Amino acid sequence: MKIAVIAAMAQEIGPLRAKADLLNKVQIGKVMIEEAVLDGQELLLVEGGIGKVNAAVATTILIERYRPELIINIGSAGAFDHNLKVGDVVVATEFKYGDVDATCFGYAKGQVPQMPAAYPMAAKWLEIVIQTIASHEFSYAIDRGLVLTLDSFMSSHQRVEQVQHDFPDVKVSDMEGLAIVQAADQYGIPVIGIKAVSDIAGEEEGSTNSFTDNLHYAADTSSHFAALFLRQLTSLALT
Repeated sequence: MKIAVIAAMAQEIGPLRAKADLLNKVQIGKVMIEEAVLDGQELLLVEGGIGKVNAAVATTILIERYRPELIINIGSAGAFDHNLKVGDVVVATEFKYGDVDATCFGYAKGQVPQMPAAYPMAAKWLEIVIQTIASHEFSYAIDRGLVLTLDSFMSSHQRVEQVQHDFPDVKVSDMEGLAIVQAADQYGIPVIGIKAVSDIAGEEEGSTNSFTDNLHYAADTSSHFAALFLRQLTSLALT
């Protein structure tokens, strides 16, 4: 099975990259794609860039060049659920946009016109996530739920309150996830979102410092869970 792992920044893909055997590197435009092997599984490691447009472009380049069968999106996220702590991992059961509003045309909040209101994870992949959690002990908490994608770093308490009002079930937010999912969906390719908390949304004082200080820890835990998920996936393929 051909699998790609994509993150926005070098810091986020770095821990997984360090564990893998790197075979080849290709740069297309500003998108860096590395062919690698991790625990016997061939992987494509992608540094896609920050924000929706960069993420969608990188995903499209990846698919057009390599045609992966599964894409895993790893990286950092801001926590809306205050039960979550820095380093905790959230696996996306669904993605929505948190800053799209076409409700005047009868669409749901977060729904791009003529596109789905939400992009849920297929039950097949969720089952493997559950098996991965059950098969290991973790030094960080793992949760599952709604991940929002927005074009903003969520430090404003007022903005966070509005988003929580519109999406009361949100666990975390990022700046790329659904753009990756939406681009891949055009090709019928599933995406698994594995996000780790780097900061608490709405903490106006020090939130950017929190993100900077904690980015490497969030990258470590999201990569750690992704590696275990890949191992679980490989073991199922061999049985």
